[in-house]
Amino acid sequence: MSDDPGGDLPGDLLSNSDGPGTGPTVVREPRPWLWAVGGIAVASAVWAAVMHGTGGTTPDLHGYHLSGNPCSGDVLKPLKDAVGRRDFVTSGATVSRGPALDKLSCVLTTASSAGDGWATTYDISVSVELHKKTDPRAEFENTRHARVSNLPGYDAGSDPAIAIAESGFTSAADVHPVTGVGDEGYLLTPSAPGQTLEVLHGGAVLTLQVTGYTQWNGTNESPTDSGDPPEEPDLTHLRPAMTTAMRHLMTSLAS
Repeated sequence: MSDDPGGDLPGDLLSNSDGPGTGPTVVREPRPWLWAVGGIAVASAVWAAVMHGTGGTTPDLHGYHLSGNPCSGDVLKPLKDAVGRRDFVTSGATVSRGPALDKLSCVLTTASSAGDGWATTYDISVSVELHKKTDPRAEFENTRHARVSNLPGYDAGSDPAIAIAESGFTSAADVHPVTGVGDEGYLLTPSAPGQTLEVLHGGAVLTLQVTGYTQWNGTNESPTDSGDPPEEPDLTHLRPAMTTAMRHLMTSLAS
């Protein structure tokens, strides 16, 4: 027979034997480890609720993985066709992997004569970031806003265009939202020398950039004898092809 009348109650049974007829006195002392276990369970439940409320889950990578070289093959064919060149030189893909972030980058380059010793060069660069632990949305949006300068404190008497160029930022008018690609996207179109399409899709941040510039490639040391340099290439007509190429890139990364 059990000496503990409480049966299933936790505690310690202490006996008082001061004299005949005096029954045992039951004193129940709390067991610290039970309180510790209870505290851990409550804390875990609270932490889970906080993480759920703040979006602390693992980002959805939508099946994206880094393999191969997206700059090779036909992944970027729509953009290469729009540039109008076929003799692109493809760099190798640079890949880095880590417990929280995988990254890939590669570049395509082509050049053609612009006449009188000048050459026009086009670069197409690809960058992919797969965030495996934390949601990159806040960082993505912050980067977009940081690239738009309100130029606080600049001299009102100066040329705003010059001030923007010297600041390293672009104007708000050059940031164009792009819909229908990923969760969020925007096209950054400063006047020169390139245009950039950035897309956020779950835990993936994808960047496609095109630059075009004209440089002296003649045999003379100076281009002064060749007359005025040709105009820089117009990249505005490449914008639809950039969006199409981005969709192709996203499909290739998920296959």
